[in-house]
Amino acid sequence: MYSKNIIAILVALTFVFSPAIAQDLTFVLSDVAEFKIDGDSNLRKWEADATDIKATLILTDVEELTLENFTTESFSSLDITIAVAGIDTDTGRLTSNLRNYLKGDEFPHVTFRLNQIHEIEHQNEKAVIKAEGTITAAGVENTVNLTVDTYLNNNGTLRFTGTQDMLMTDFDIDPPTALLGTVRAADEIQIIFDVTLARQ
Repeated sequence: MYSKNIIAILVALTFVFSPAIAQDLTFVLSDVAEFKIDGDSNLRKWEADATDIKATLILTDVEELTLENFTTESFSSLDITIAVAGIDTDTGRLTSNLRNYLKGDEFPHVTFRLNQIHEIEHQNEKAVIKAEGTITAAGVENTVNLTVDTYLNNNGTLRFTGTQDMLMTDFDIDPPTALLGTVRAADEIQIIFDVTLARQ
C-alpha cells in the first residue's frame, strides 16, 4: 500500500516539476470581426469587405503560450488567402469593377506571406509586432512592412488587429476612373483588419 502511494507521489512530482516540452502550434482563422479595404475618390469614399478568407499561422518551439514568450523566432509562418470573388462593396457596379481591376478571373486570390518578424514590443496586455511580408494581388508581388497588435484571449485564441496603408499602383493597378474621367479614385487605400485565429 505504502509503496504504491510513494510511486504515485513520485509520478505526480515528476509531472509537475518536469520542464515543458517545446512544440510547434498551428492556428487557423476562426473569426473575422473586420477585414476591409477603405478607399477614396474625388466624389465619395468607398469601402470593400473581404468575406472569404483563409489563414494559417505556425508558431515554433512554444513551451508556454503567452505573449511574453513571443520572440522574433516564434513565428515560423503565416499565410493568408483572400478570394477576389468574396470581395464585396455596397454597389454591384463597384464590386464588379474592383474584382476586374484585381484580375480576379486570372488571379482569383490575393495572398499574404510572412517573410520575417523585425521586432516585438510587449505593452500591457498586447504584443506590438513589426514585420515584413509579401502581398500578391493581380499577379504582382509587393513587399510591405506592417505593425500588428496581438492579443491572447482567455480561451487561447490569438487576435490580430491593424491598419495598413498601400497604393494601388504598387500592384500595377491604375486608380479607376468613370464618367469620362470626371470621377477619379485615389491611389491610396487602407487595409483594416481585426481577426482571430484558433489552435488547430
